[in-house]
Amino acid sequence: MDPVSQTVDEVFSNDVLYDAVEACYTEGEEFRFEFEWGQQPKLSILATITPMQKTSAQRGRMIMTLQDLTTQRQTEQVRADFVANVSHELRTPLSTLVGFIETLQGPARGDAEAAVKFLGIMADQAARMSRLVEDLLSLSSIEMNASILPSGAVDIERLLLTVSESLSNRAERADQSIDQEIHGPLLVRGDSDELTQVFWNLIENAIKYGRTGQTVNLRASAISEGSEIRVDVIDQGEGIDEQHLSRLTERFYRVDKGRSREMGGTGLGLAIVKHIVARHRGRLSIASVPDKGSTFSVVLPAFRG
Repeated sequence: MDPVSQTVDEVFSNDVLYDAVEACYTEGEEFRFEFEWGQQPKLSILATITPMQKTSAQRGRMIMTLQDLTTQRQTEQVRADFVANVSHELRTPLSTLVGFIETLQGPARGDAEAAVKFLGIMADQAARMSRLVEDLLSLSSIEMNASILPSGAVDIERLLLTVSESLSNRAERADQSIDQEIHGPLLVRGDSDELTQVFWNLIENAIKYGRTGQTVNLRASAISEGSEIRVDVIDQGEGIDEQHLSRLTERFYRVDKGRSREMGGTGLGLAIVKHIVARHRGRLSIASVPDKGSTFSVVLPAFRG
């Protein structure tokens, strides 16, 4: 329970605070410390207890302030986790590059066949790092402009057809197809490049995690009496267990870490999608049934001129 909503007696029932007040009274010195308050979720509280000793009448009295640092500590933890994740994601390809460079400079020096093989692997790892850096820069730019509402008009029908055409070869290589059911014209207020990134990521993921011989379905139409545009990207893959759905848009969260990296994912794609949709004042929802497939739905405000 938040200490703001408690009585003085309830506040002092906290053992940590009570002991600090007693020590302040006994020693006559200021105490400043941080402690956790309550049950889950716990609050991080900074307490300052200062004795009042300016006059004899004030002896034994003290001033106590409680400052809620929970949000600050949570932000610091998110930042620390982010740095740790980035370091981990970069360490693996860097270690691979260093290892092969040392091999080419040493045991494999002059081995043309090994050089071709190792250079190919090194190129893949360098490309992986490049994708990660590009996604990090993209995410940073989107967050920096989060409060700025895009004002342009974007033709969603044309955008979806362009993205689908660009990804059609990839779908064919996976023995899949992309089917569109678009009820246009559909104009949204937004940034064309950012929305292209949204639907590129979603359609590409649908292909990656879809099954051989299946179809990726795109559905787009006006809803809410024309005030909003909804786009559904539907795959027929293995589906996602419900326990993972709420965390899919977290940075670096992966349901299957090994498979995601194997397919070239950076772990930032859905985080980028979430932030772009939020900047457009839209909504992203995810529904999935194991062994049936998943539906990623984006709802955006329609362009009104």
